[in-house]
Amino acid sequence: MTRLPGRILALAALLTFAAACGDDPVGGGGEPTAPSNVQATVTGDAQVTVTWTRGANVTSQRVELTATGEAARSSAVSGIATSAVFAGLTQGRTYTATVVSVGAGGAEAASAGVDVTVEIPAFSEVTGEILSDRTLTNDRTWLLTGPVFVGRDIDGAGGVSVTLTVEPGTTLLFNETPSGGTRGSMLVVSRGSRLVADANANRADTSAKPNPADVIVMTSSRNRGQRARGDWGGLVINGRAPINSGAEAQGEGESGLYGGPDEMDDSGILRGVRVEFAGDDANTTDQLNGIAFQGVGAGTTVDWIQVHANVDDGIEPFGGAVSITHVVLTAIGDDSFDGTDGWRGFSQYVVIQQLGDDADNGWEISNNGDTENAMPHTTAVVANATAIGAGTTGGIAALGTESDVGVLFREGSNWRLFNNIVTGFGESGLCIENAQTIVNSENRLGGETDPELTLSFEGNILWNNVGAADDDQFAAACNDGAAGTFERNRDFFAGAGFGNLIANPNLPAGAFEVGTQAAPPNVIPPAMPGGYDAFDVSTLNGGPGLVMPSDGRVLEATTYAGAVAPGTALADAWYTGWTIWAADGSDSRPGLAEL
Repeated sequence: MTRLPGRILALAALLTFAAACGDDPVGGGGEPTAPSNVQATVTGDAQVTVTWTRGANVTSQRVELTATGEAARSSAVSGIATSAVFAGLTQGRTYTATVVSVGAGGAEAASAGVDVTVEIPAFSEVTGEILSDRTLTNDRTWLLTGPVFVGRDIDGAGGVSVTLTVEPGTTLLFNETPSGGTRGSMLVVSRGSRLVADANANRADTSAKPNPADVIVMTSSRNRGQRARGDWGGLVINGRAPINSGAEAQGEGESGLYGGPDEMDDSGILRGVRVEFAGDDANTTDQLNGIAFQGVGAGTTVDWIQVHANVDDGIEPFGGAVSITHVVLTAIGDDSFDGTDGWRGFSQYVVIQQLGDDADNGWEISNNGDTENAMPHTTAVVANATAIGAGTTGGIAALGTESDVGVLFREGSNWRLFNNIVTGFGESGLCIENAQTIVNSENRLGGETDPELTLSFEGNILWNNVGAADDDQFAAACNDGAAGTFERNRDFFAGAGFGNLIANPNLPAGAFEVGTQAAPPNVIPPAMPGGYDAFDVSTLNGGPGLVMPSDGRVLEATTYAGAVAPGTALADAWYTGWTIWAADGSDSRPGLAEL
């Protein structure tokens, strides 16, 4: 008998041992055995890693992942592999992982299936730029950190046009603004891109009052009850509609360029949205509003929105032609409603409630601060608002003595305000200031009706501004104390045929209370005061100075002043249910640490 060398015997023994232990990388002559110790673990966002111990007589392996309602996933791996990764899975779904050993002759042996559920995370983070179409789903909360830009300006080099869709019921939390002048969290829609945040996206009647659970909320990452004005930056939408400050302009807060030639430009849908506790106020010239509509066109839908507890202005259109309807502006630290630079849309049905700890004007409405007669003129229409200041004992004075002017026309304004209730402002109910604005008011008093040459204030009710129930509501403190200001404001208000009244609008006591989402303030009078006659704003539709929205909204004729028809039950009011009121956000959605 021939004796084999010792090293050959040792190698044969090693191979026999390896085969017996299932460690043969190229397989043996026998049938394959099934893998063992199969485990499936969630190892990332919508990602699962499958691990196992290899079987014997394996030449290759296959890992299968199955779930009800989805096509099976299969990954072929080598005979020596002991793990495989599956990404892009459906969160909230349970998958079954199976590992199959394949032998030299093609025979197979499968492991038992192992289940794994891809959990939905409490929150996912969004940072930087969004450069492809994306949807923020309502199955989690989204945390936005730092400035987040949707697309890149399509009128600049390297422009990218994308659509960001936010599903109904989604909450977007924004990290707190850091100290030291660093720009905080904000959401900016660049020119040529779109934001579709539509609480009514899944409803047959998209124009209806949003369901509270479907409202899209943009708020501070702080917990409820701990939020404050200026926690984060705000929402900025940049469009390509005309402005009167140049062909284009740079937005405040380093928010990019806006403006262009297309008055029907479409920046998306903002419907059923609350923006809370925002307004990065870096300095007196670098501020962020709750929502800034910068050159936004009439192809954009904005309806059913609230801005709550913003440190700077609530909303401000900078030019453009977007129309903004069903608006609630609460606890704003500066002007509740500002606007300038050639805005030519309309706003109807507005509730303003200021708090006494910090506030400014109800409306601060301009044409252009540098060139008062700049074109296109700001000929916007505002109708059916109830504005409640906190500047007198007739306002919300328990928290302080803020609120300045109810309606401030300035800087060449051609705005038109109809059928509004203005009460509780501390300095004046109405003020007309700056040279061109005064000319515009005198033109209107003289019978001129061209909106490019006038401003309008008709069918409005003033009451208890400057703590007065008579002509003292037209304080001379506005217009920098210029001589004759008191008389000018009074005489314009009392213009023949204007239909304005100084009269008690009969607001309930609850209108001057800070409510909650479950129990909002009641701003609905039982009836109009005697002698009131509303202006028919429907006559302005399609007329000069007004660009009509492409979504079919129009100015609606009413028989009353204010935001809600007299006698309407509070439960049926258009602002009830989907809005919040608490100054600290205790009636809103959870913060990051509460998830």
